[in-house]
Amino acid sequence: MRADSDIEAALLEILERFCSGFTARDADGVMQLFVPEADAVAVTSEQPLLRGPDELRAFLHRYAHGTTTYSWTWDRRDCSATGSVGWLLAVGTETAATECHEETHPYRMTMVCEKRDGRWLLVQVHGSSPHEGSRVASRA
Repeated sequence: MRADSDIEAALLEILERFCSGFTARDADGVMQLFVPEADAVAVTSEQPLLRGPDELRAFLHRYAHGTTTYSWTWDRRDCSATGSVGWLLAVGTETAATECHEETHPYRMTMVCEKRDGRWLLVQVHGSSPHEGSRVASRA
């Protein structure tokens, strides 16, 4: 069920705010995108399953104080919705950069959102890189 243009714009805005908040190391800004309940979930390639706001917040604050910055460029973004639930698939490239090293990998991200009180919020996020050996480029 393809999302109408208004819902698609709202879901793409959540994706943009999530990615830009992550790149800016804005843990609190990213947390504002999630539902406040314990059913919020995030899955990453490098971390265990993160459930609820406490685990998400702890993960984001660790990331914000870490040495690697992640950013994404998207080649494809598909949005669907029914009722008050929307979901998004983004396919593109992730860049992991430290002060002296940068790597890019193919990357996929899915998001499930729920509209509450006129505002779309994240319920689930799943990000992953395809299997080892699929690296796009590396700079040392």
